Amino acid sequence: MLRSGFLTLTGFGRGMRGEERPIRGLAASGATNLFPNPYPLETPKHGTDHDAWAGPDRSDPPRPVELRRYLPTDEQPVMEDSPMDRYVVSTTLAWPDDLVDRLDAGVYRDRCIGSLLAGALGDELGSLVEGWPRERILDRYGPAGVNDLPAEGAHWTDDTQLTAVVGQSLVATGGQFDPRDFTRRLVDWLPTGRGVGRATRKAIHLLAEGRRWDEVGPELDSSGNGAAMRTAPVGLIHALDPTPGELLVDAVRFALPTHGGEIGVAGTVAMAAGVGYLARRAAVGAGTFDALEFIDFLVASIAQIETSPTPTRRPPETLVYLRDRLREVPGWLDRDPADVFEESWTGAFVLESVPAAIYAFLRSPGDLRSVLVTGANASHDTDTIASMAGNLVGAWLGAGALQAGLPEWWDRIARRNELANLAEGLATLGCARVGR
Repeated sequence: MLRSGFLTLTGFGRGMRGEERPIRGLAASGATNLFPNPYPLETPKHGTDHDAWAGPDRSDPPRPVELRRYLPTDEQPVMEDSPMDRYVVSTTLAWPDDLVDRLDAGVYRDRCIGSLLAGALGDELGSLVEGWPRERILDRYGPAGVNDLPAEGAHWTDDTQLTAVVGQSLVATGGQFDPRDFTRRLVDWLPTGRGVGRATRKAIHLLAEGRRWDEVGPELDSSGNGAAMRTAPVGLIHALDPTPGELLVDAVRFALPTHGGEIGVAGTVAMAAGVGYLARRAAVGAGTFDALEFIDFLVASIAQIETSPTPTRRPPETLVYLRDRLREVPGWLDRDPADVFEESWTGAFVLESVPAAIYAFLRSPGDLRSVLVTGANASHDTDTIASMAGNLVGAWLGAGALQAGLPEWWDRIARRNELANLAEGLATLGCARVGR
């Protein structure tokens, strides 16, 4: 096992074209130092959280954010039983296609931009009704629900803010997970965060106090979607990799500083895998994809992360694995969204919001507006559901389709050029990974 701050994973998975095989300790397959040594932050900032949110898992009242200073040290105790030992990712999962002689770098760049911009649009549209039950949405906006942005546009919430934080960290570090850089960015972001979730807030305070990045998430054991909603850049930067293995590992890495519950991690990996799958398919010229194959890929990407099922919130309480809930999504596609969301629920709980976002996308993957509007009218955690659905549809259809199909929304995307430039950086690094 790798200790002293290095995450040890157990590889056990079924490849899309391979046999199921266990590998104890990914170092056995040639991987080394999968998780770099964590360093504490040096200069946590002070400030005030000016926009605490009311809604599912986001009910912290406004309060000052005081992040105390501490002396940085590279000395970290060796953990005999690392919390990282619990996470399992597949070492045999394969992409369903081959990039050889088929990659269109321009299309890939367009999909990277599209994923971030469509995610921001979903966030902005969903934020107008975030935390609302469906009845309130219909009372306010009529039978069609919320289906347009204000003329002045709308602001980002933590969904897009943290997606940008992940992307900025990846670009700044040359496409690598650097826990020191990422955790510093989380601490710097918190005072201006909009709609900060309870688990994320508590985790960042612990990180600012010097707690190890690989301890905090597992200790909090959150099943919320705070990591799943920010993981699109991980899927994009790894979309052209020869295999999805590093995508899966990096998705776990970027989740753990705040979210370590097995289903929280599984939801993060599934969303990153979905974004990567779609951007890759588009980049090799695929005009269609098979919804069942897509779901199979997501299920295979998280097949061994959950060691036990999670109780549902909706009575009667039942025990469900996220992978099994994802397998149900294709059966929902011919049903009315209101019925699906009433049955599955739509809170910030991964078991609810991740399947809801994937359903909103798969219901009409060729129609950007429909995907975003479906997610925004899901009720309750609407900004996150619409944002994650937007990341998926943007990775599939791209920025060009977004600008051409929704020109009136295109001009209302908050900080559009900033996000586009960030996506360009991710695309440059992603292209450099081809053939590695």
